[in-house]
Parts: sequence; C-alpha cells; structure tokens
Amino acid sequence: MSRKNKSLDHKRLMFAYFPGNSIFHKLNPLSKLIFLLLLTIIILLVRSLIFMAMVSLFVIFLALISGISLKNLYLKLRFIVSILIVSVVLNIFFNAIPSEEEVILFYLFGIEFLPIRKLAIYYAFRAFFLVLTLFTSSIIYSNTTNMRDFVYALMRLKIPYRFCYAFMVGIRYIPLIEQEAKTISLAQRARGFGYEKVNSIKKAYNWISERLLITLVSILRKAHTTSISMENRCFGIYKDRTNLIKIRFKAIDIAFIIIFGFLFTLILFYLFQLLPLPQFPSLYHMYLKYFNIF
Repeated sequence: MSRKNKSLDHKRLMFAYFPGNSIFHKLNPLSKLIFLLLLTIIILLVRSLIFMAMVSLFVIFLALISGISLKNLYLKLRFIVSILIVSVVLNIFFNAIPSEEEVILFYLFGIEFLPIRKLAIYYAFRAFFLVLTLFTSSIIYSNTTNMRDFVYALMRLKIPYRFCYAFMVGIRYIPLIEQEAKTISLAQRARGFGYEKVNSIKKAYNWISERLLITLVSILRKAHTTSISMENRCFGIYKDRTNLIKIRFKAIDIAFIIIFGFLFTLILFYLFQLLPLPQFPSLYHMYLKYFNIF
C-alpha cells in the first residue's frame, strides 16, 4: 500500500489526531475544551428543534473549517447517523408512554393502532440532533488536538502528571482500537471470512466473536507492553517532572474564548427570554398552519 493510500485510510479513523493549520489546530487544548463545555450546555438547554438543527449545522461547518473534508466527515459519521435514524424510527413507532392527553398527529396507513404522537416525534428528533452535535464536536476536538499538548496543558493547571498521562494513554487507545479492528477486518477478508460471507446467525456470531476476541487480545498485549515500558523508565518515581514543551494561552485563545463566551451569554439570555427577540416557531404549530391552509 502506498504512503498516500495509507494516509487516506488513516484519515477515516474517527478519533485520531491529524496535523493541520486550521484555527482549531492553533488553539490551546483547554480553549477547545471550554468551547465543548459551553456547546454541551447550550445543546442541553435548547428545546426548539429548529434551533438544535441550526446548532448541528454550525458544528458541521466548524468541522469543515477545521480541516475535515466533507467526504471524511461523512465516513466518520455514517455509522452513528445510521444508528440514530433507526433510533428515531423506533422511538416514533414504539412510544412507551401513551397518554389520553397526548396529541396524535395522524395514524400510519390509516390504522388506529399505529398512531404517530407529537411528543414521540419531538423527543426522537431531539435525541438525534443532540447526539449528532456532541459526536461531531468530539471528532473536531480529537482530530485537531494532539494528546501530548493536552497533557502538557493539564499539567499547567497543576494536575499531577501521573493522572494526566493515564488519561492520555486511555484516549490514545481509542484510535488504536479502531485501527486494530480495521486491520483484523482486512485479515478476515483475506482469509475469505468477510462480512459479505455472513449469511446465517451462526456465521454472524462467529464473525463478531472472532473479531472482538482478536481485537481484545491485541489491545491487551499492547497495554502490557506499554506498562512494562513505563516501569522500565521508572515512570512516576518523582513527584514533579520537567517538560521541554510548554503550552501557553496565546492571543488567539483569548479572542476565541471571548467571542464564544459572548455568544454563549447571548444564547442563554435568548433561551431564558431575557432578550426582546421572537422565539423560534414550533414545528407543531407550523404543521397545524400548513394543514389549515391546504
């Protein structure tokens, strides 16, 4: 496999770091962590589906300007989006909390025992946008943040380096597990045992169990090698350590935090109706208006 093909295959990993020159690559890891915290608070407080969809599109736009191409973003999100679509359908059709006061929008195929309820649709799509936004923001952070820099930034906060390195090792094993799973998948295909050969429950069980077992054994071996290497280097013998690299807050970090902190404050004021601005319309009211007209 050529170096170019290896690079393209590596970019398909969800939570691996990719060097770049985007604005997110230049930011301090703690600045991006503050942004993720503010974004999580906003997406949890928002109730309007239109507003949540706008936040999701904004996060996807941030992913594009952070150096993640639209094709790579699609490859990273297609699995989780497929699961979310199935989840939306199941939540709509199998609402577990029926109520006499619940608004029924319509009956599927005109059959009365297949009602489509207002709250079922609302919570299904709210969960969709919530997971999509948080998952995409996590991809942005992991793809633009070197875990070494993140550890050094945490150590600047006087956090013991042993905890910082333990956290870094755990985070770094996420793309490693993903890469191992892809390698095992290619090995299974080379032996004629790919997923396209799975045509029965027994073969599906053998295919899944073999892949999980081999991946687990491979990761445990690498973890054992890592622990031996750290013991040989007397890791943790000293309370403090000196680092060659120091991660500092720069002017771009201060400007980034001020801008997004200001936007976060405005959005909070808007959500709590402290600003004289009209609220986003309800999709249910838009639905009623549409059917009243037509």
